[in-house]
Amino acid sequence: MKMQFRTAMLFVSSLLFLVVIPFAGKAQERVLQLDINYSIGVPGSSFKTGAVEKTSTRGWTANLMYNVTNNVSVGVGVGFQDFYQKYPRAVYKLEEGGEVSAVMTNSIQTIPLLAQVQYRFLPGKTIQPYVGLGLGGNMVVFDQYLGEFENSKSDFKFAARPEVGLFIPFRPQGPAGIHLFGAYNYMPYKEMGVDDLSNWGAGLGVKFPLR
Repeated sequence: MKMQFRTAMLFVSSLLFLVVIPFAGKAQERVLQLDINYSIGVPGSSFKTGAVEKTSTRGWTANLMYNVTNNVSVGVGVGFQDFYQKYPRAVYKLEEGGEVSAVMTNSIQTIPLLAQVQYRFLPGKTIQPYVGLGLGGNMVVFDQYLGEFENSKSDFKFAARPEVGLFIPFRPQGPAGIHLFGAYNYMPYKEMGVDDLSNWGAGLGVKFPLR
């Protein structure tokens, strides 16, 4: 998995280099922007089957993006999503062997760190749709409780996030405004009996310039 992460980061670095160099002198207004968003996460089918069924309403994302051109932005993004599920008492198998009758609780936090590219379709308009792609890594903190038995594990895994969204400026041609997005968080994971942590995400927040 470490090799996958290095390969992904090398690909992203190369992609950002290829995007920036040809257009470095063409942007009418190069602006460094930060967006901070409240987010939800809806577990995908494998995630639901293996660990958590409930939608997470405890999350946020933040992206620092530089407008290379009027259409193209590059930067980095980070996020946090907290998934939690308590299951009724049942008989579960222990990793060290044997079985236990207990209430099972799964608490999972995902913290992706991604290099990102975004393409805006209608810069300068009242509503500006965009598409984006993020690639990088995902810190996973997994705490599982079977009654009094606790099993905790932290890992750093590969992550990818294709995304679509809208930027609605507060004023025409303005760099600050409302940011809405929907995304698919691809998060492969094979630990503690769970096959995948991929989930659907959506968020709402604000975007503003830093300079």
